Amino acid sequence: MDRFYQKLQATLNNRQRTGRLIEPPSPTAKANMIDFSSNDTLSLSSSGTLTKGFLRQLEIHPNFVVGSRSSRSLDGTQDYLTDIEAYLAEFHGAETSLFFNSGFDANVAIWSCLPQPGDFIVHDEYVHASIHDGMRKSRAKTASFRHNDCGDLGCRLTAIREENETIACGENHVFVALESFYSMDGDLVPIEDIIGTVRDALPLGNHMLGIDEAHSNGLVGLNGSGVVCYYGMEHRFPIRLHTCGKGLGSTGAAVLCNEVVKKTLLNYSREVIFSTAPTFLTVSAVRAGYEILASGEGEKRRQTLQQNIYLFYHVLTTHKIWAHPHRKDVMYLPTEPTWQTQPFLSPIVPLATAQSDKAGILADKLADANYLTNVVHFPIVPKGMDRIRLMVHADNTHEEIEGVVNLIVGWITAELREPAKL
Repeated sequence: MDRFYQKLQATLNNRQRTGRLIEPPSPTAKANMIDFSSNDTLSLSSSGTLTKGFLRQLEIHPNFVVGSRSSRSLDGTQDYLTDIEAYLAEFHGAETSLFFNSGFDANVAIWSCLPQPGDFIVHDEYVHASIHDGMRKSRAKTASFRHNDCGDLGCRLTAIREENETIACGENHVFVALESFYSMDGDLVPIEDIIGTVRDALPLGNHMLGIDEAHSNGLVGLNGSGVVCYYGMEHRFPIRLHTCGKGLGSTGAAVLCNEVVKKTLLNYSREVIFSTAPTFLTVSAVRAGYEILASGEGEKRRQTLQQNIYLFYHVLTTHKIWAHPHRKDVMYLPTEPTWQTQPFLSPIVPLATAQSDKAGILADKLADANYLTNVVHFPIVPKGMDRIRLMVHADNTHEEIEGVVNLIVGWITAELREPAKL
């Protein structure tokens, strides 16, 4: 047994030597730090706004039961679950929905169960790990296309159609897996261009578009209903995933779909069949979050968040150091070419460093000044693309935003003073 633990420790030591060991900060250490790290982008959780809404839900339902006691396939489906599923379907303009314990579970269920033998899944290369896990369990063949590259997507789809008779004749389907805001680059899916590309490549209509709105749920669209709803494309996406652990500040996720898809997931998803159903307490927090989204408070927070994101980009990119001819040798923004032209911005700001060891150094410098950020290494991002993943929040003040930007540009300036960059 000791040898087993020694092997595990050796792998951990190796990861530590390469600067990739994950060591979450202690709650005590981060308690008083300025948050540019968490996914609580509307600040519903940190502000106490969600807590108040949650407690109101408990007052409305004084006879609630703690624990769901069973899986959905047995007797775990209670009134509160059918109520929230109907509510979320109406909120997002879908026929129905199925609520999961987490977005990870939901993605694995979608991509392992729905594509059938003979089908194909074509996915953006940067989709979530949970989508990849689902695809690995699927009976369909898979292929990727370059990130947000409609030209490459069109080539992939055309090749699949030309090389597979059951696709060409419309008997089988091609599923396309996308995200709304991508979680590491923070950029927006070119949704209209992708829809056009898919329709041109598969003129018989034998395609199924699926989108993960984890990072856009609550932030954009009417009442925060998401990117698909913002563009009025609900009828184009038969599979939508909206998670509740980011903008809504709670946990859980809903698959928006029709009744056939919902029944298929209930019957074939191991994540549903072999998991205890979501509890009333989980669903109450979600319901409270959605009611805030649809209120004046929710709209104010969405507007403030967009203003804060814009302020961050503006202060950073208008600083004189940003125009330095060698600045990109130190740091670059994957979102730099597009942030000024998008209808709305993602709260994910990717500060990519040209040298993999520099991201951790910058994160430590920010932490020393009381700013909490995330450093992301390979294999979460491709080799050579290490970065600070900075999250902007509705409750970040202008002083906090300007303060963290000043530290970042100060670090860039110091790096550029090194002899090799002069």
